[in-house]
Amino acid sequence: MIFTKYLLSHFIDISHLDMEEVCVKLSSIGLEVESSNRICIPSKVVVGKVISKTLHPDADKLSVCQVDVGDEVLQIVCGAKNVQTEQYVAVALEGALIPHTKSGELLIQKTNLRGVESCGMLCSSQELGLPAINDGIMILDQTAGRLELGKEVGQLPLFDDYIIDVAVTPNRGDCLSVLGIARELATCYDLRLKLEIDMDNVITLGLGRVLQILTDEKIDAYLLYRVIEVKQAHIPLDVALILAYNGRLNKDIIHNFLEYGTYMTGVILNAYRLRDCESKDLVLDNGLVAQLRIKKDENGLEAVFSDKKLSVIGVYHGDKDFATKSEIFIIEASYANPNIIAEALYEHRIENDPQLVYRTSRGSNPDLEQGIDFLCKKMVDTADVLVYSGTHSIMQRSEEVSIKTTFRAINQIIGIQLDRQEIASILKRLNFKLDVTCDENFFMISVPHYRHDIHSIQDIAEEVLRIYGIDNISSQPLESAEGNRLDEVYFTYKNTRKLAQRFITHRFSECIHYVFTSKSKLQALGLQTLDENLDLLNPITNELDTLRTSLLPSLLDSIKRNENLGFKNIALFEIGSTYTPKREEKTQLAMVASGYIQDECYPYIKSAKWDFFAFANVCNACLGDVSLKNISDEDNANVLLEQFGFSDTRLLHPYQSAFVYQKNQPIGIIAKLHPQIAIDLDLQETFICEVILDMSRISLAQANEFSKFQKSYRDLTILIDRHIPFYKVRETLTQESIQYLKNIYPIDVYYDKALGEQIALSVRMVLQSDKHTLQESELNAVVQNVLEILQDRFGAKLRV
Repeated sequence: MIFTKYLLSHFIDISHLDMEEVCVKLSSIGLEVESSNRICIPSKVVVGKVISKTLHPDADKLSVCQVDVGDEVLQIVCGAKNVQTEQYVAVALEGALIPHTKSGELLIQKTNLRGVESCGMLCSSQELGLPAINDGIMILDQTAGRLELGKEVGQLPLFDDYIIDVAVTPNRGDCLSVLGIARELATCYDLRLKLEIDMDNVITLGLGRVLQILTDEKIDAYLLYRVIEVKQAHIPLDVALILAYNGRLNKDIIHNFLEYGTYMTGVILNAYRLRDCESKDLVLDNGLVAQLRIKKDENGLEAVFSDKKLSVIGVYHGDKDFATKSEIFIIEASYANPNIIAEALYEHRIENDPQLVYRTSRGSNPDLEQGIDFLCKKMVDTADVLVYSGTHSIMQRSEEVSIKTTFRAINQIIGIQLDRQEIASILKRLNFKLDVTCDENFFMISVPHYRHDIHSIQDIAEEVLRIYGIDNISSQPLESAEGNRLDEVYFTYKNTRKLAQRFITHRFSECIHYVFTSKSKLQALGLQTLDENLDLLNPITNELDTLRTSLLPSLLDSIKRNENLGFKNIALFEIGSTYTPKREEKTQLAMVASGYIQDECYPYIKSAKWDFFAFANVCNACLGDVSLKNISDEDNANVLLEQFGFSDTRLLHPYQSAFVYQKNQPIGIIAKLHPQIAIDLDLQETFICEVILDMSRISLAQANEFSKFQKSYRDLTILIDRHIPFYKVRETLTQESIQYLKNIYPIDVYYDKALGEQIALSVRMVLQSDKHTLQESELNAVVQNVLEILQDRFGAKLRV
């Protein structure tokens, strides 16, 4: 937003203020000043008047002008197309240094141009360091100030000025106008705004004699219409300059006036030719009558129609090429709710004017009369324009935004104690209305209609703070009120990530899959599915038509994709949510492995494949102390299978599958993939494991007292029934609490037909005392005790 001190004077008197101080103040209240520069017109550039103009005798494109500069008349040769007699112009006298000519810096001297003496130069705006406003010389008019011949151009009010550029945040649409900036400065310095507009040149013919406005239904926009007759007009210099500074200068006269009115007041202005809106069905004594119809268009936005759609309120203004010097126009001031504009543009691909939408979607000025009167006043003062009496308005009754609060609450947000009178004074200067309720502790604040960004007490406190000045608040140390965050959620997340890290350490890759899967795939793998009445009603795709009851199908798909990509060593895991048939959510861990556990790499000449034992070892190392129990040996196997999401065992190998136990509680299943399923899915030998996690119950590992005396090992080979699983042997010996026996595990199994229904099982016992070094007699006693228990419980005997 670029503006000048001269333009601010239309609304507020800041002649007594230092502009550097004003810039600092603007930045402190949230309108950051990006640049501030004084306009510097070169010295010896004065006001002159073209008395006569003749063609150069030896050049078709040059004119010989006699220019009055007050104390003398100078002969100046000029090549500008727009130079005419009776024009006031900027004349560079001999000795003037013009910095921005086509050939660079130029010192003005008497010269001879094709045999004709020239004693100065008529300057364009660019040559004087101003933005380009036309293709020729700059024509001075009354908007520049009092034009005294010979007076330095730099002393005219329009040029004795500052150019200020401020950055306006998206929430401050009210500051996208000179009036908005003036309001802010009036609040800071407690100055009075000048908003009265006295307009002459109003003809008695009423607007209703030439214009009818129809509405088909209730609309959301505010609209105000006036009719003007433009007999002759030109672009005033002040209008051309400020529009050029903001990059909005257009060749069309009426368009520039509309832009200027919007730029100055923030009211959205538009115009239509009266003849383009005439209705052949309506005829009065003085001729045809223009008719506009306001209704919603196909996108639900208010639009203006005649025989065709002319514009969309707040979005698109239609034809802007008026290109006329004598015409009757309908001037339209409008306001549209910024939320409606933003939502419509988000939902629909609507043709729009980006510059217009930039203003309307941030909130324009709803005081339509202020904007349209300012425009008409400017046109009357600077052009031959007549204004028809009366207006036609379409105003919807809108509720004021009211906020209930207390002075104490505002002070608490700010962090200091301000007097009530000071808070009230700041709010009143910001045009907020304060109404005290029956309870003196509370009061109601009514927000100005142009402040679209104020919705809560926090916004009110921010307004008070920025006007009071954040630099006026002394800094205070921050009081830490941090509470204890070490709750169940924290430990659950921390333990989950620790568990994931263990798998990653064992070279397993973590996966994340959709919670959606295929119902038919679950059924084909023998996994449970959601109850029909709880299934997805509107699935994303046919392949993802239900919630997963197991993590395994997605992991098996990932195994297949990796095999297709040529990977030979594939180990994956996932921790995520699954659902019971009743759609109850639970957290599970699944791990799968396929191919080689060790690639061919020296010193391992041959690669090693995954087997059940290696896979179970990783499960034990990551999950902690777990034990396995053959599915066929579990009495309530069917109940546990359902608990873990299986409807049958078709996914599991019949001889390499087990329930996973931890702390004597079943938590999941581990198995080799059934050969038939592996063939159906075109997979290599694959091992799977899925367990239910309750990470919130996992606590820190407790250190146990350990013995400082050495361990002893004793091996036994026994003959035992081949159908007795080892876990029963281990379980029996553990329950007996044999003194000094710390652990027992299998080291070898041998079977021969000569053994019949028995096998030779070799086990190793770990023996240790907490108090002394074991003697040979004590070790033999433990071994004998173990043999007796095995013989008594399982009919085992020592193999010799």
